[in-house]
Amino acid sequence: MNIKYKLVLLSIVFLSCSKSQPKNVIVDITGNEQDLILIADSIKYEVVVHASENDIWDSERLQGYQNHKAFIDGTFKGILNGKLRALDYTTNEPLTVEEVRKIIEYNNIDASQIGKLLFTEQWLIDKQGHLHKKILSITFGKSEYSKQGTFKGYSALFTVKY
Repeated sequence: MNIKYKLVLLSIVFLSCSKSQPKNVIVDITGNEQDLILIADSIKYEVVVHASENDIWDSERLQGYQNHKAFIDGTFKGILNGKLRALDYTTNEPLTVEEVRKIIEYNNIDASQIGKLLFTEQWLIDKQGHLHKKILSITFGKSEYSKQGTFKGYSALFTVKY
C-alpha cells in the first residue's frame, strides 16, 4: 500500500468518526441566517418577582414586570392542556399533567404565591455583538411563610422546559 493511499484512507476514517458540531444559527429580520457564538450554556439565575414593601430598589427593578398573573396563569394553563412540559425540580423527570394538577391543588397554588423564577438560558452573540438569549426552562418558586406569617423563603414547585 503506498503512502498516498494510506493517507486518504486514514482521512476518510478520521472524518467519518468525528462528530459535527451543532451550528447555532438564527434567522434575522431580513430572512438571512446569522451564525452565533455560544457564550453561556445552561446559565441559571433567579428573579424575585415580588417587590418588598418600602424597597425602592425592588420597585425600580420590577418596574417593567407588569402582568405576573397572566404569565403564571398562562403557563399553568399550557402545562395542564399538554402544550408545555413540566419536570420534577429535584429529579428532572417529566411530570404528567395529573401530577402537576395535584401539586397545584395540594398546595392551593395561585399566581400570587409564585415569588421567584429560576431561569436556565443559553446566551449567544452574533457578529455585530448583539446578545441573544434562549430560555431553556423556568422553575417556579412558591413563597413560604411560618405559622406566625413570617416570610421564610421559596420552595421549588416544578420546572417548565421550553
